[in-house]
Amino acid sequence: MYEQKISNYLKKSSLQFSNEAIQRLSLYLKLLLQYNDSHDLTRIKDIDEIIVKHFVDSLYITSLIDVPSPLLDIGTGAGFPGIPLAIVHRNNSFILAESRHKRIEFLSIVKNELHLDNVEIYPHLVTEKSFFNVNGVITRAVESIAETLHRCKHFLIKDNRIIFMKGPAVDEEKIDEHGSYSLLLDKHYTLPDTTYQRRLVVYKKTTNEIKKIYYIAKDGSSTDGIAVTSSENKRFKEFKKIALNPKKYNTTFVSGKKIIKELINSKPELCKYLIMYDEYPESDLEFIHLISNFGKERIIILKKSLFNEIDITEADQPVMAVQVPALTQWDFTCRELSLMLPFQDPVNMGAAIRSAVAFGVKHIIVSENAAYPFHQKAVRASAGAVFHCTIEKGPALHMLNTRTISCPILALDMEGEHIYDYKFPPKAILVAGTEGPGLPVIDKAVKLKIPIHTVESLNATVAVSIALYEWHKQKKCI
Repeated sequence: MYEQKISNYLKKSSLQFSNEAIQRLSLYLKLLLQYNDSHDLTRIKDIDEIIVKHFVDSLYITSLIDVPSPLLDIGTGAGFPGIPLAIVHRNNSFILAESRHKRIEFLSIVKNELHLDNVEIYPHLVTEKSFFNVNGVITRAVESIAETLHRCKHFLIKDNRIIFMKGPAVDEEKIDEHGSYSLLLDKHYTLPDTTYQRRLVVYKKTTNEIKKIYYIAKDGSSTDGIAVTSSENKRFKEFKKIALNPKKYNTTFVSGKKIIKELINSKPELCKYLIMYDEYPESDLEFIHLISNFGKERIIILKKSLFNEIDITEADQPVMAVQVPALTQWDFTCRELSLMLPFQDPVNMGAAIRSAVAFGVKHIIVSENAAYPFHQKAVRASAGAVFHCTIEKGPALHMLNTRTISCPILALDMEGEHIYDYKFPPKAILVAGTEGPGLPVIDKAVKLKIPIHTVESLNATVAVSIALYEWHKQKKCI
């Protein structure tokens, strides 16, 4: 219906698009006129003026700059410039941000009627809680340049662009460098065959400062995952049981971004849920991408008070619910070096396993009544090393006297020979004492002493680490 008129105006501006694009622009204009009064879309009533000041204006910039993709159109209103750009750039993707209900409704009608699969509607204001994975932003809104730059600073990364379609009076806004941005383009122009003066201003982000906030909306939902606000929630009750007794459920909570990243990359099959608290801020771009790829159905956002009940490490970082293996019983077989740990403090347990894996020991025996090695605090202290070794259940230390073991048992004891004078055998079991009481009498053990000065004894995990280092050093020299 309006195809010829639109085509003529575009040709005057040296803009040429496919017949299909012209047809869609015509249908868009028809819908705009149909819903204009009921949905308060534009104050311009004259059709020719609408074509020039909305359609041609939106599309003329394609002759001046490349259009980024994905592109966020802030304050799109009735869809300008986002809808015309999406019509002519079908391979690009666009996000239209608009908070007014009637205009959101109109945008949805246009999207469906024009079959614009490359368009997404964001029905909210863009605030510090909004976050977009885009390569650029465009706006014709009346907000000042400085306000828009600030509005987008937390989600744009280095070299992303913000495109401002302004009028000639934009000088009052001080076109200049703006903190985290540099000015790329400041171009005055007049739309061809009109007196309509325009100004195109483009900034480039110069830093990688970002911040995404994961939050629960007022309606109790979350755009990033499953929101949980009640202690009666079935899933939260399951999480609380796991936090209290991870051993029973063969599931533990892993706290800390570095460990979570490593687990998702190396053992994704173990990762069940990623749990965050309401208003959790994240500035690590790699971690943000990892979260977005994890799957919304496995991302849980808890009210902060609920999160505190399951995060016993108090690290205030995301928590991963991880499936862990049930501990099998040690069969008393000797490895190259097996480390037997009786530590009752999960932090000491995790720290010792971390040292063991670091020095090449992959077999850990946890003695009876020792801390669970997959306790939250043990996992965190191990920096994830508990997932990179074989851990088995063993007997109480004194029970070693009742078993026939085919390799030497090495016991750290201040009454033994100097460890630096001892030559480690090809296979052995290294046994540490419990915190405080130390080792019981193990008749068959070779006692090894770490010589020290001034202090009476070493911390148990420190002693284990020194012994492991000495074993590792000798092994390298063989």
